[in-house]
Order: sequence, then structure tokens, then C-alpha cells
Amino acid sequence: MILHIETLKSWGGEQNKLLNELIILKEIGCKTILICNPNSEISKRAKEKNIRVIELEMNKKNYLKTIPYVKKILEKEKIKLAISHASTDSWILAIAGNLARNKPLLFRERHNLFPVKNWLSRIQHKKLFDGIFYISDAVKDYMLSIGVSESKLHKLFDAVDVEHFIKTKATIKEKFNIPRNDIVIGTFTSLTKSKGVYEFAEVSKNLLKEKSNLTIVFGGNYTQDVKNEIDKIFLEEKIDISKVIWTGFQKDAATIIKDFDIFLFLSHSEGLGTVILEAMASSLPIIVYDKRPMNDLVINNKNGFCIEYLNIKQLLQKTKELIDNKSLREKFGKESLKIVKNEYDYPILKKSLKELLEKYEICK
Repeated sequence: MILHIETLKSWGGEQNKLLNELIILKEIGCKTILICNPNSEISKRAKEKNIRVIELEMNKKNYLKTIPYVKKILEKEKIKLAISHASTDSWILAIAGNLARNKPLLFRERHNLFPVKNWLSRIQHKKLFDGIFYISDAVKDYMLSIGVSESKLHKLFDAVDVEHFIKTKATIKEKFNIPRNDIVIGTFTSLTKSKGVYEFAEVSKNLLKEKSNLTIVFGGNYTQDVKNEIDKIFLEEKIDISKVIWTGFQKDAATIIKDFDIFLFLSHSEGLGTVILEAMASSLPIIVYDKRPMNDLVINNKNGFCIEYLNIKQLLQKTKELIDNKSLREKFGKESLKIVKNEYDYPILKKSLKELLEKYEICK
């Protein structure tokens, strides 16, 4: 029996990766349990896939109270392997797992490059877990830099179901009445400052000043405050905001980004950037900041452009270059699809998980 534990209630690359792992484990015959917060998006989606879910209220204020409960589950269900994914659930599992009588293997999966600042958190990574899964080479390098032994680090790269993206029909052009000949420039993420939403707005504003055959798409979750601030940016310049679309939360990224012509992902920090893989599976040219791990996926002048961090002038210039050059967009898009199929397709993650389970004799 394998247990996953996840505190976060929202949906993003971390939760998408976790759900993929749960689905794969089920496909290869492993019994699994997911512990997560009530009313979280991962709970809803896991239940839809007939994955066993135990809902437990978990947060930074009450996590000490949850430790005995998780310890009891580890013992009662005879868990062999337990994996945490976020900060709070990692502390819950680290303590509960080390106290449990059955002594399961404890792994933490690192999905991001957020700094591990205090000494106690570094001890957690180095001593309280049997291993750390890293989803990109950039994450591995960071773990090494804080003193985690290389022998404890295990590659478990993120993946995307490329076949699903190839087969899925996009719907936003029809849904939002986007003119057939418009070039669609979009982003798809949690629309927050750290995901580069304001830089995307600034570039979009300048593009719409010059070109009439564009539609701008802000894809993904947003708060009304963010939307109001960005609408103001456009209105102050007398931009026609009918050319600006906000999709809101979308369950299937393929139905949105496959209608894009150019994908901008201006996140300031990522563990890998699952949505970049999704854009690659949609055969899109992509623009990112020249920072790891984004520039590990987008190779400058091969499947997109890597621009200097926060350089709006360069971002605008490179976006215009793609707008004006359809053959370059197509060339980059083909390379994107080729890279993701060869290195980040769903069967590759499945193979990695199988090898890991065989190594530790889990699910035999």
C-alpha cells in the first residue's frame, strides 16, 4: 500500500503531477490512499478516478494535532511507501512516519525551487526522509546545494499525456467568438504577480496598440482584484478590452491552449512548469524568462525564446517576431512537440515509477 499526502487545496502543476502518479500506480496494480484537505480540487479529481481518498483538515495551525491520526493510518493500512508533496504535509508525514511502528519508507517530492531557509527544514530534507524525488534537474541541483546526499535523490520528472493533447479539440475560439484570422497570444497559469501576469499585461497592451488582428487570453484562475488592476492598465491606454479574454479556472488545459498561436509563460520561479509541457504538447512556440528550469524546457531559438528576466522591451520584440513570422511559429511548435514526446511523455513517468517500485520491492 502506498500513501500520498497533500495539503494544498488549489490546482496547479504539483497537484496535476500527483494525480498522474496516483493514476499510474492504479494502472500498474498498486493500492493507494490519498490524504488531502476536504473540498480540495485534488480530492474531487482523485475521487472521479476512483482513487481512495481520506479527507483530513490540515493547515499550519493544526498540523501537530494531525500527526497522531496520520501515524494511525500508516500503521493500520500497513503503508510501505509514503510520499509528501507540500510544506505542511511534509512535516506531518516526517514526524508521523518516523514514529510509526511499521516504519514505512518516507519520501518527499520537491515540486518547486522555493528556498529552504532554516536549519530545521534542512534537517527534515537531509535526515527525516529516506529519499527526495526531484521533478527537474534544477530541483536536484538545489537539493544538492543545501546538503542533501545525492544517494537520497531520485529522478521523477514531470510528464504530460501528449496523446491527449494531440487528440483534444480546443474550444475557446468558438466559446469566446474569437475572429478566425486573429493571432491568439495567451498565458495559462494561476494569474498572480509571481506568475508574471503583470508583465504579460504590459506586453499585451503594447501589442494591441499596434496590431488589430490579435486576441489576448489570460487563462486560468484569477482574483477580481487582479483582473480589475489589469483592466485598468488597458483602459487607461484606451485599449479595446473586448480583445482581452479571461477564461477563469479550466479543468482541461488542452481545450484552452491548443487555440493559442503563441504561448507566454513568465513565471518568476518554478520547479519545472507543467504548463510549459502542456504548451509543448500543443505544438506551440513558447517565450519564457531565461531562468532554470524554464530554460531547460524552452531552448532559445529552438522551440521558443528565452528572454532576460523582467526585460519587457525584449519580451515585446520577441513576441512581435513570432507574430510576424508564421513559419518560425510552426518550426518552434514542431520542435516543442518533438522534445515533449521524447523526454516528458506520460509513458516515461510510468516507466520511472515502475523502476522505483521494483527497486524498493513495493507492490510485489
